[in-house]
Amino acid sequence: MSAQLSDRRIGAVTLLVNPAAGGGRGEKVADRAAGRLRAHGLEVTRLAGGGATESLALARRAVADGTDALVVCGGDGMVSIAVQAQAFTDVPVGIIPAGTGNDLAREYGIPLGDPEAAADVVADGRVETVDLGRATPDGGEPTVFASVLCAGLDSKVNRRVNEMGLLRGPLRYVLASIIEFPTYRPRRFRMVFDAGLPSEDTVETEVLLSAFAITRSYGGDMKIAPDADRSDGLFDVCYVGKISKLRFMRHFPSIYSGAHVGLRGVSTRRCRTVRLEAADVEAFADGDAIAPLPVTVEVLPGAGRFLVPREPLQSHQHR
Repeated sequence: MSAQLSDRRIGAVTLLVNPAAGGGRGEKVADRAAGRLRAHGLEVTRLAGGGATESLALARRAVADGTDALVVCGGDGMVSIAVQAQAFTDVPVGIIPAGTGNDLAREYGIPLGDPEAAADVVADGRVETVDLGRATPDGGEPTVFASVLCAGLDSKVNRRVNEMGLLRGPLRYVLASIIEFPTYRPRRFRMVFDAGLPSEDTVETEVLLSAFAITRSYGGDMKIAPDADRSDGLFDVCYVGKISKLRFMRHFPSIYSGAHVGLRGVSTRRCRTVRLEAADVEAFADGDAIAPLPVTVEVLPGAGRFLVPREPLQSHQHR
């Protein structure tokens, strides 16, 4: 499906900063980005919440007040906060990467390690319309997300990463996987795909890890869904069944290239919605906790707006 691109005049932006991003580098990265945005003649309003709840409230206020762009300086979690405020509005989200995994920045071709170049993308005003996802726990509030929802070993690893103070960057995911994998056991899942649609299907099986993807990667460029198309109105689903630890360890590196797809024990499919049920399993999306299962997940076609580089992206090819 072809990308939906448009041009936007950007005059005033809101820069939402996570000071703790990248091991405390968020403020310095934000300083550099803000300086570049002002050099482009943009008016910059800089905000920083004391936590996720306050950051979301600030983001929603900025969108309601009519900012030309909601620009986040942080990692995937901060982008997730931004899309919750932006979803179904015309305000685009810009990314100044400063996080641990930065999977969304990679997906959208945003330069890593170069705040000025990332700010140039914002100032240029090229907007791509994309899908988002929404996860609703039973009896809980829905959460919008922009990349991948996971449940199983991968969400357990994600929680470990968020609690670690060691290392920076994607190596934290590798270390967390090494710590969690030896003691983690597959859970019995019930997954109801596309309930109420002609394609409705129920799967009950042992699941080691599962991912429901708008975009291709999580965990610091692990390409869990290498063929995911961010604007096709579908999740790319990948789940791993009950396999031996030896086989899992042997094939684990293949996830970085997407070569795990097609291997024995790895199942893939596409869907518009899915209900996930399992005991003692927590769902994570965009690197942050959603809720324990059961959770219902749905695609929100065309609900997202991102500022992207003008040149064709080598990092993503639509099917």
